[in-house]
Amino acid sequence: MKRIRTLVFVAVLWLVALPADGSAQSTFPSEQLAAAARKEGRLVIIGPPPAGHRDAIVKFQEAASGVRVEYTGMAPAQFEQRIGRERQAGQYLWDIIVSGISSTVFTQQIPAGWYEPIKSAIAHPELLDDGKWLGGFDAGFLDKGKRFAYAFALNVSRNLYVNRDLVKETEFSKVEDLLHPRWKGKVAWDDPRLRAGGSNTFAQLRKILGDEGVKRLLVDQEPVISQDARQLSEWLVRGRYPIGIGVSSTDLFKFHKEGLGLNVKELDLALERVTPSWGGLLLMNRAPNPNAAKLFLNWFLGREAQVLWAKLGATNSRRLDVPPGDPDSIPDPKRLDKYLDFNKEENAGFRLESMKLAQSLLK
Repeated sequence: MKRIRTLVFVAVLWLVALPADGSAQSTFPSEQLAAAARKEGRLVIIGPPPAGHRDAIVKFQEAASGVRVEYTGMAPAQFEQRIGRERQAGQYLWDIIVSGISSTVFTQQIPAGWYEPIKSAIAHPELLDDGKWLGGFDAGFLDKGKRFAYAFALNVSRNLYVNRDLVKETEFSKVEDLLHPRWKGKVAWDDPRLRAGGSNTFAQLRKILGDEGVKRLLVDQEPVISQDARQLSEWLVRGRYPIGIGVSSTDLFKFHKEGLGLNVKELDLALERVTPSWGGLLLMNRAPNPNAAKLFLNWFLGREAQVLWAKLGATNSRRLDVPPGDPDSIPDPKRLDKYLDFNKEENAGFRLESMKLAQSLLK
C-alpha cells in the first residue's frame, strides 16, 4: 500500500525539473527526486502553531511514504531569532518554513542569504501556470525580486471583531466608533509593537484614522494588550472584552467549530487589507534535507495539499481551483491593486514605522 501511495505521489510530478529561467539545463527526474527524498528520510519544517495548519502540512508523510515530517510550530518573531543564532554558530537545521512573512525577511534574511529561490525547486510546470493562481503565479511573491518569499494564500483580513451579543450595531458600526469614550478599557488588542496581526491592523487603522487618531486609540482608550493569540480570541468569545483588534481568524474558527462565539463578527473597514496570514513559503539555504524540501514544495503547491490547507485552516488558497476555506474573506480579483498589503516588501516600511509609533506610545 505504501508503494502504491508513493507511485501516485510521484506521478503528479513532471519528469524533468526546469530551472527558474525555463531552460533545459540540469534535469532532475522526479523518480530520482522522490528516491533522494526517501534516502534523506525526513523533512524538518517550521510551520504555524495552529493545529489546522499543522494537520494539513503533516499529511505530506502519507503522500511521500518514507519521509518523516519533523514539525515545529513557531511564529516569525520566535524562529527568526532562533535561526539567526544557529546560523551564526554554523548550524543549518531547517529545510523549509511555512509561516507569516515579516519585514525582516526583506531587510535582513534575504540579504544574509538564508533562502533558496522558490522557482528553482519547482519540478512540475503546472504549478507555474498563471491560470491556476489569483493574479498569476508571480503575484504571490512578496519580495521585490520575486524570488524567495512566496504567498500561496490570500485573504481579506480586517482582524477587527465585535461580539454582537454584547455590542449593538447602533452602538458600533464604523471604525471611528472605537474612539467613543464608552469603549475605554473594553478593547483587547494583539500587541501592535510586535510583528503579528496586531501591528498589521494598527498600520491599517493608521491609514484610516491618521496618527492622531491611533494615538488617541492606544493612549486615551486604554486597550488591553495581549501577546497570546488564543487568549485574545477567548476573551472576545467569552465576552470579557467585547471588541478585539488583531484577532486571529484561525483561532476564532476553532471556537466557531465548537459552536461558540458565532455572533462575533468582523467590522467592515473603509480601507481593506489582504494578507497571506500563515500562508507564506520560504525554502532554506543549506538545508539538511534539500530533496525532501523540494518534494514537499511540489506537493504543497499542488491542488490536493492546498485543498487541505484551506479546509483545515479555514483560509483561502491563491489557487483558483481550490474551494475557499473562508468564503467571507475571498479577495476580489478586480480589486487586487486596491487592497492594502503590508506583507509586501514595498509596503514593509510603513508597517515598521507604525510598530515604532506603537512602541513609543505603549512604554
